[in-house]
Amino acid sequence: MGEGLEGLARSESCAGGSMKLTNIHIRNFLGIRAADLELTTPVTLICGPNGAGKSSVQEAVRLALAGESVRVGLKKEFGQLLHDGTESGSIVISVGPQSNSVALPSGKATQGIPADPRLPFLLDAQRFAHMDVKERRAFLFDLMGIKIGTDQVRERLAARGCDTKKVEAVLPMVRAGFEAAAKEAQMKATAAKGAWRAITNETYGSVKAADWVAPAPAGGPAPEDLAATIAECEADIAEASGSVGDLQRQLGEIDAAARQRAHRDRQIADLAGKADQLPKAQESVARAQAELDAFRPKVEALRAAAGGKVAGMPCACPECGAMLLFLAGQLAKYEPTQADPEAAARLPEYERSLKVLENALKSRTAERDAADAAAKQLELLRKDAAADSGDTDDELRTKIEAELAILKSAIGKVSEELEAARTARGAIAQAAEQTAKAAQHHADVVAWEALAEALGPGGIPGELLAEALDPINERLSAAANESEWMRIGIEADMTITADGGRPYALLSESEKWRADAMIAEAIACLTGLRLLVLDRADVLIGAERDRLFWWLDDLAADGSIDTALIFMSLKAPPSGLPESVQAFWVANQQAGNLGEAA
Repeated sequence: MGEGLEGLARSESCAGGSMKLTNIHIRNFLGIRAADLELTTPVTLICGPNGAGKSSVQEAVRLALAGESVRVGLKKEFGQLLHDGTESGSIVISVGPQSNSVALPSGKATQGIPADPRLPFLLDAQRFAHMDVKERRAFLFDLMGIKIGTDQVRERLAARGCDTKKVEAVLPMVRAGFEAAAKEAQMKATAAKGAWRAITNETYGSVKAADWVAPAPAGGPAPEDLAATIAECEADIAEASGSVGDLQRQLGEIDAAARQRAHRDRQIADLAGKADQLPKAQESVARAQAELDAFRPKVEALRAAAGGKVAGMPCACPECGAMLLFLAGQLAKYEPTQADPEAAARLPEYERSLKVLENALKSRTAERDAADAAAKQLELLRKDAAADSGDTDDELRTKIEAELAILKSAIGKVSEELEAARTARGAIAQAAEQTAKAAQHHADVVAWEALAEALGPGGIPGELLAEALDPINERLSAAANESEWMRIGIEADMTITADGGRPYALLSESEKWRADAMIAEAIACLTGLRLLVLDRADVLIGAERDRLFWWLDDLAADGSIDTALIFMSLKAPPSGLPESVQAFWVANQQAGNLGEAA
């Protein structure tokens, strides 16, 4: 059982900060009254008859190094851990110059040895087997430094080439577990298949979907020919529409001229009636003027008589200075008269009559002027009408309407051709778009299924599990070869099995002990602590017990362990042990060099 290259490889795989115990000091703890053990070899056998206190030593080491007590749960109960009839006790465990100590009954502890949460698995070899599936998985992941946070999962998915956006869509589900995230990705893949079916009206199939193409119109022109036809039709329609616009403007001008002539004819008819009143209006003006001219001197004379004044405006002669009157276009000598009361009484009535005659003249004059203006405008309109016969408009309209009908018919035919070309092109474009959408949905299916596979048991969880299990199973395989015991393995479902796949629960007590010992040794190696504590080793008998010591001797020789504490019930001190094994006999609640404790 020499070292060789295999032994060197094991030693390197177990490199790290070790837990090499050098001294164990116990006073008045459970079944031990006094124990002073100086550990000078890698393997230490602590043995003795049943009830001697071996388990008390084991529990003392566990309490000092891991802070765990099997017998009590609270620090205030630590008094119960004192040896019968004693009032105080202590535990000191040393690792070189560093040590941990516990004082009883206070439970006050000092810790000089760096704490490590993995120590309990080395101090209690059965601990791993007693964990449930989730606890075992969590422990192994932590043991191998495997992190499974969202950042780490993102990196692993990126390394697998998974779609970045889709990864971010399901990544939050990883917090609920890989199974939930994989289910979410698969649901999205199913939804993408449904979208593909909605586009294609066909049942989805990965092979069919990979090169599915939407059917295009059969027997139609090529897309480039349709483009040329559409361009030509649009150009023809644009040119014809321009001509239609010109003809329609001409029709508009003809219609405007016709409306203007009709308006002129209505004006002529209206003005003719007004112009016919001109002679009568002129006579009325003459009569009104004559009546006014005849009546005004009477009013002037009455005004003069009523006011003691003569009619007219008095003025001085520029040559002789005599006062004169200008009345009815003639000058007369101004001779002031006395006011006539009777004339004054009649004057208001004459004034009113004068006003009526003046208004009548003004009204008749306005009527005459209106009739005269109508006659003059009528003359102009009749001259314009005589010059504009409008005989050619009907002929021109007929010609234009005929041209319009031809153009519109041509535009209609070209429009039908254009619409047919556009429809064909649209069908081709729709088929291309349908093909592109179906391809995208298929790509989504592929991407989501790849993501679901990566998150499924055979993907990243399997990778993580292999990273966690492979090292410990390799170590367990090496332990089986070295110890010549049955082969122990930890399966993907975290069950512990022996040769032939027998589950841990069906193993014998001896087989379970050996399985626990190999698992604890693998943990000791992988953590780099290289500490192994194995209680109740007396369950092994005969050859199996010999294999234990020679296995530990090999582990010590190649540096895989620095300290192994083996607790075994024996009737007498052992003999024939390997040189790497130091034995302490426990009797009468004492162990080690007890000179000072006596």
